[in-house]
Amino acid sequence: MTDSISLSPRTAQGLSRVGIGDFYGVETPERMAWVVLVLKRVDDREQIFPRGKWATIQEIERQLDECADIAASNLSSEPV
Repeated sequence: MTDSISLSPRTAQGLSRVGIGDFYGVETPERMAWVVLVLKRVDDREQIFPRGKWATIQEIERQLDECADIAASNLSSEPV
C-alpha cells in the first residue's frame, strides 16, 4: 500500500529550484497533485528537470494514479 509519492534525489533537488517549496524523497499525493499543475506551466529547463519536464510529470501522475486506486479501493461500497 502506498500513500506517498517517491522522488529521486535529483528530481527533489530540481523541484526545490522551481521556487514553490522544498522537496524531499517522499511527498504527499495532495501536495504533488498541486505541483503537477504548476509544473505544466513552468519552462522545461535541464537544471530543474534533469530527466525532462514531461517525464517528471508523467512519473508523478503515474504514482498519483496508484495512490488514487488505493484510496478508492478503501472506500466503503455501501451507501451511508
